[in-house]
Amino acid sequence: MNYVITFSDVMTGVISLVLAVLAWLIKNWISELKESNNQNREAIKAIDEKYEKRISELEDETSQEVRGLETRINEFKSDFATTFVLREDYFRAMNKMEDSIKNIDTKIDKLLMRSDK
Repeated sequence: MNYVITFSDVMTGVISLVLAVLAWLIKNWISELKESNNQNREAIKAIDEKYEKRISELEDETSQEVRGLETRINEFKSDFATTFVLREDYFRAMNKMEDSIKNIDTKIDKLLMRSDK
């Protein structure tokens, strides 16, 4: 009994071969995607670490600048009372001075009137 290869036998072999090649290509494509994904993750981690380092350095610099500003503000506050005068305080002091000058003026007038006699 001789076996004759038919068209369906050939097509079954060809289809099996094509499916095997497609499966191999898809498998390679998926593995390349995974590898690419892993490389991207590593790159993103490196970038994140770089930016976190920069952010922490900036936070340190900012906190040092804030401390410096707080020190300068405290120095300014301590000098404020001796350097600057509030408007109300100025008017109060000027009123006292005017009262004192008026008082001195009246005393001088009294002295002058006594000396005229």
